[in-house]
Amino acid sequence: MPVGYTVITPVSTEPVTLSDVKRWLRVDFDDDDVVIAEIIVDARRYAENILRKSLATQTIQAILEPEPVPTGPLSGPVGVPADSWRLAERPDVPLFGNALISLKIPMGPLQSLTTLEYQLTKMDNPEWTALSATDSNGNPNYRIDQVSEPNRVLIFTILAATRYRLTYQSGYTVIPPDIRRTLLSLIGFWYQNREGQPVPSEIDMKFASKRVFSL
Repeated sequence: MPVGYTVITPVSTEPVTLSDVKRWLRVDFDDDDVVIAEIIVDARRYAENILRKSLATQTIQAILEPEPVPTGPLSGPVGVPADSWRLAERPDVPLFGNALISLKIPMGPLQSLTTLEYQLTKMDNPEWTALSATDSNGNPNYRIDQVSEPNRVLIFTILAATRYRLTYQSGYTVIPPDIRRTLLSLIGFWYQNREGQPVPSEIDMKFASKRVFSL
């Protein structure tokens, strides 16, 4: 489903503080503060790539292309496979039996959704159309599922769309303790080993055990 995502507002506050890391490292001097701060950023990004999660608050923009709903042959004098693009161009009918569109959010956990936009093709003009949170009767056009992993946006209205662009804020407000300990272990390893030594497999495996697999 994901086509790609971009961090448009990077992390401003790391999930572990410099003072916490120095206590973990048993460092009681300030000479290495800049080095340690850089390692914290690198370690957080390394962990995020394995986990497929945002470890601290950041703003992300993702473009998603859901797999088309399977269709059977169209009825009529000529039996040919249904063209999902042609069906997607008809917003006046219940598409695919009014199937619910479920968009899986990359790099959660999702804190809040800023905008949800859609398009039928890359050649649309305007390129993107914004979907409001509610319709003219006050009914929700979509809802956020923050329980499932990955988090999801569930779209209830009928749209002529094959691509979606979501802008949202994601990241843990408080990092889970087990991930925090593994992150500190990685920071400690890089602090002691600065010549490009490979990360111990035990650290990678601990991150991988918390990885989001369903995207």
